[in-house]
Amino acid sequence: MKAWITTGCLLLSGWATAATAQDTSKLVEYYKRKFNVPPNASVTVSDLSASKIKGAKTGTIQAGNQKQSFIISEDGRYVVFGEVEDLTVDPFAAVMQKIDLKGRPFKGNKNAKVTIVEYSDFQCPFCKRGYDTIENQVLKEYGDKVKFYYKNLPLNFHPWAEPAAVAVECALEQNEKAYWKLYSYYFENQKDMNPQNLKDKTLEALKDTGIDIAKFTDCYDNKKTLDKVKAQAAEAQALGIQGTPGFIINGRPLKGAYPFEQFKAIIDDELARAK
Repeated sequence: MKAWITTGCLLLSGWATAATAQDTSKLVEYYKRKFNVPPNASVTVSDLSASKIKGAKTGTIQAGNQKQSFIISEDGRYVVFGEVEDLTVDPFAAVMQKIDLKGRPFKGNKNAKVTIVEYSDFQCPFCKRGYDTIENQVLKEYGDKVKFYYKNLPLNFHPWAEPAAVAVECALEQNEKAYWKLYSYYFENQKDMNPQNLKDKTLEALKDTGIDIAKFTDCYDNKKTLDKVKAQAAEAQALGIQGTPGFIINGRPLKGAYPFEQFKAIIDDELARAK
């Protein structure tokens, strides 16, 4: 989608046959979630008529200046935008099922209705902006209403990003305090870090975390967590996240260092759905 009409209105055309406006509303709602249409964008359904496929109808759905044809079953359950879709299945829930969060540390409330997963790079300047937005605005604004996870997606043209990712995973093998300490330390001291001083600064940052430094050093020097880092990066790419930072909010992608308002629109929408 390249452009959206953000009037805050939802324009619906009536069905050409006996189908109800409620059926149309369900189709529009599914389309907005499937294609990550901004919550306040205008979406219209038009040109509904009998399809050549028995028991189905065809029409056009439009969001902003983007139009797409569709075929929908007579009972309003199945729709084809190029593939058969089950309107009873939330497409964003399906995205979340592809993310492995088992054993991962998080900030926030374990029972929160909104889960935010970030794929990021400690050396990326745009990721520092994302860090500031999450830490200084999102987590402070929403508190126990959200749950935040961080995952690694080090870019190959950032020389100390991958070693830093290996380091935080090595720290996590001992305790979460050390993990989050390095997470914050790398972003907050990003401009002072380089491949030559990374190890020394990392060891200095870990002094008050209670971890076994010798054990950590062995893990770091031998890159024992590199496979974990690569698995996280592969997961991000499978979700369509190629650059950093990339966020998944209850399955809804937000790719880039967007301002707080973008996060707020999605989070508020998800919280409203959870009521």
